Amino acid sequence: MKLTIDNETFRYLNAFGTLTGVIAQDCFELKEEIVYVVEPGKIGVAVGKGGANIKKVEGLLNKKIRLVEYSEDPNTFIRNVIFPLKVKNVYISTKSSGEKVINIQADVKLKKALMRNGKKLYKLLTILVGRHFPSYGVGIVDTQ
Repeated sequence: MKLTIDNETFRYLNAFGTLTGVIAQDCFELKEEIVYVVEPGKIGVAVGKGGANIKKVEGLLNKKIRLVEYSEDPNTFIRNVIFPLKVKNVYISTKSSGEKVINIQADVKLKKALMRNGKKLYKLLTILVGRHFPSYGVGIVDTQ
């Protein structure tokens, strides 16, 4: 994965690493929050005791922070993005055109959560999948 880092992104990454002791693999701004992708197993350290580290970062940058734990497995990564919401199933399919799609099997509650607030969570999913699994698309399917 090769991501372009501009000066603002570099500032966000530097602040996060300095205040949390965790090096983020990725970060970007989405609406009013900054999304950081951290290594597997490092999210607790990044959050800090009682959320102290994240509060410091939010205070310094004057932005809300969202953390996502990275996984090389697209299914696990999707579950991490959606956390604390739970999905029934995540699976990969291939369309007749050859496009690979990560399908999220969602009940009514999850589907509403994915689609409310200007589809922010769905947008977050598509951005993160595009950045970390660029050969995949994202689909939402109803539970049966």
